[in-house]
Amino acid sequence: MIRLILTVALCVITAILAVWLTLNPGTASFEFLGWQAETSFALFMGVLIVAAFLLTVLWWLIAKMWGAPDAWRKLRRRRRREQGVDALERALIAAAAGEGELAVRQAARADALLERPALSRLLAARAAEAAGNLLAARGHYEALLEDPKTRLVAHRGLSVLAETQGETGNVITHAGKAFAEARTARWAFDSLFNAQIAAARWDEALETLSEGEKRRHIAPDSAARRRAVILTVKARQMRQSDAEKAAELAEKAAQASPGFAPAAVLAGDLLPARRRHRKAADILETAWRLRPHPAIARTYGELRKSDTATKKAARLRALAEFNPDNRESRLLLTGIALQQRNVEAARSAITPLLAETPLSARVCTLAARLSRLEGDEDAAQRYLARAAHAPGEADWSDIDGNGEAFNFAESDWQRLVYAWGDEQRLIHPRHERFEMIAEALPDRILLEAPKPAAKEPPAAEEGPVIIAPAPLPDRERRKREETPAAGPRFAPDDPGVDEDDKG
Repeated sequence: MIRLILTVALCVITAILAVWLTLNPGTASFEFLGWQAETSFALFMGVLIVAAFLLTVLWWLIAKMWGAPDAWRKLRRRRRREQGVDALERALIAAAAGEGELAVRQAARADALLERPALSRLLAARAAEAAGNLLAARGHYEALLEDPKTRLVAHRGLSVLAETQGETGNVITHAGKAFAEARTARWAFDSLFNAQIAAARWDEALETLSEGEKRRHIAPDSAARRRAVILTVKARQMRQSDAEKAAELAEKAAQASPGFAPAAVLAGDLLPARRRHRKAADILETAWRLRPHPAIARTYGELRKSDTATKKAARLRALAEFNPDNRESRLLLTGIALQQRNVEAARSAITPLLAETPLSARVCTLAARLSRLEGDEDAAQRYLARAAHAPGEADWSDIDGNGEAFNFAESDWQRLVYAWGDEQRLIHPRHERFEMIAEALPDRILLEAPKPAAKEPPAAEEGPVIIAPAPLPDRERRKREETPAAGPRFAPDDPGVDEDDKG
């Protein structure tokens, strides 16, 4: 619209000028080298305008011819750049699609067309990775280490390659350098910390975790829970060589994540030896309030070895009151009542648990003991039969056959760093591997009262029989001490507090 207005305005001005010149013709004369000429002013102006136009066109042609070589070179460079960008685009698409050979070819073409060696090398490295040529990719990344602009991306590429090939040491080397150079590189923290945990370098992992928390690469609550797991592992490793230091680390772990049962139990084991019974009790009570666990109850009951069974039972009842509605508290109260042969208290505590679906082996065993205490042998046998096939409890599996809690392998602790640190979830390796069943079951559990005349049941004898691996020595001793009239007291899941746990 603006151009149309300008065009119309120019036409109007030209028409006005033409009319004015017609009304005022005038004359124009000039003399040059003895040659004279005279004409009208309008004709003179027309000739002058045409001459100026021709002179301008001539000058433009001369300038174009003069600059033609440079223009040709610029045109060639522009075409090469466009072709190089096209090859770069094709290479990136091919690498993302997993077409390794095509990506390598296009990367080589882009390298030949573009004058960007850093970009070309990076593209070549990515293409080599896509093609599965890790050796070539490593060479390209190592070349990128020479340029400060590409050093960080080179460390990342080499770290990823090392992680792919299971070279934990190289991952720590390259991720560690990147972590030291770039404060905002989140990947460097993750790669370095994961590699240090995989290599069980607990001290280095703690330092990396602290620095990562300062840089806000990890949320404070997750960092605290991860730190609790690592400190617990360190404390367990040095509790024989340096019990004082182990107790200090266990206390720090419990403070970092109060609901972390392994840290609380370890602190409860180590602090009393340093005459810090009150601190140990506080840690265990706090852990019970947050996340009750049977190992916490066992440790709490053993805080003072000189206590009588009555004092121990009173202390455990007080512990259950810190979280009275929790399932584990009801199990604990049921076990205490059975130990003291208090039928009414045991029935009150276990009744809500009997409404669970399905019943666990631990609950079935407690119910069997209660039924026997009430004189109902048939009910006791039925509960024992259910216990033989009922699922075990994952938390109880954390206590092994020797009574030691959280005796995990190193690989299990490495998994726990992330399970507890990131999800606030305990893992139960012995439950996952069904170790609890192999340790807990005796040679034979007869669900009917044993017959004195038969040392071993005949092949055709009716009634379900469970065959399992041989018991541990302490289980065998317990079995021999029991009389046949008492019936079976042992089940796949330990019922909790029993008379063997006294003082």
